[in-house]
Amino acid sequence: MTFRILRFLLVLWAALGAGLPAVAVPPGEYQIKAAYILNFARYVEWPAARLPGGAVLRVCLLGRDPFDGALHGIDGRLVQGHEVRVRQADSLEQAVDCHVVFVAESEERRTGLILRTLAGRGVLTVSDIDGFAEAGGGIGLVTEEDRVRFDINQAALTRDTLKASSQLLRLGRNVFGLKGL
Repeated sequence: MTFRILRFLLVLWAALGAGLPAVAVPPGEYQIKAAYILNFARYVEWPAARLPGGAVLRVCLLGRDPFDGALHGIDGRLVQGHEVRVRQADSLEQAVDCHVVFVAESEERRTGLILRTLAGRGVLTVSDIDGFAEAGGGIGLVTEEDRVRFDINQAALTRDTLKASSQLLRLGRNVFGLKGL
């Protein structure tokens, strides 16, 4: 278990730019969350019909941008042979075309509608809205003791035809919707 956590943290560290000088400012909360989103895409599998080989992996932001440009830092990265493209989704209709949708806190009132609209469409939903994973979102980011952690809703991922790797499931703070629990 410790090896897996170390490996995940090393991948996160590399995504944040490990080659920076030692005097670099530590990453902010949303820089870390952007790196988590990139790593979630690395550890989640989409059906080939939804994300064919070589296709662009679209990461979208729905709502007001809390990232202050940090999410655009993952633009152009490669994930499972797919180039990542980050964009703002100005409507739910645009969000349907995305592979990963970060639902901003500004959309908290519409969370139910957003999740119902994106359900079953092969979209990984991620948010830092309180209780997001429990409410039916794919992955909920949680800040706990100044550390970013995450909850996973396995039933939501299955509903959305997505498959999380066993490593990702083991690293989740809470995993909801597992069979037998």
